[in-house]
Amino acid sequence: MNKENNTWKWKMCKELINAAYENNYDDEDFHESIWQASVELLEGKEVSVIVDRDNKLFISKGTSSFVDYKDENVAGMKIPLRCWIHTHPFGSAYFSGTDWNTINAQAPILESAIVLGNMERMKWWKNNGKEFLSKTNLMNLEESEE
Repeated sequence: MNKENNTWKWKMCKELINAAYENNYDDEDFHESIWQASVELLEGKEVSVIVDRDNKLFISKGTSSFVDYKDENVAGMKIPLRCWIHTHPFGSAYFSGTDWNTINAQAPILESAIVLGNMERMKWWKNNGKEFLSKTNLMNLEESEE
């Protein structure tokens, strides 16, 4: 039963993420669906989403601090990869040493990467041969501040 429940949860997570994707990997609602799958549905497991050249999603999950694609089908993935998005379910959005190793190894075929934390986003991207990095902290405005 536990394995069946985990399989069902993972299927629901993938459906949630796919349903939120509208060919815009920078979309906040899309990011929120990935975060929700990671933190709420999978109870703190890291989630990774790769958006390939044709805007097809490849989704995987891991532990609370690591994720790979060994148990997921990546057949048909087309390069260059538009974006690699993953969560840090413990809350901080930053690229770890492992993340930077992944970005540096994939840089020839990777256009951008995003890491999601609790109300935080960090993005790395390339444009005209230059690399950029930004971090965004999201804030919920109280009604009195709107």
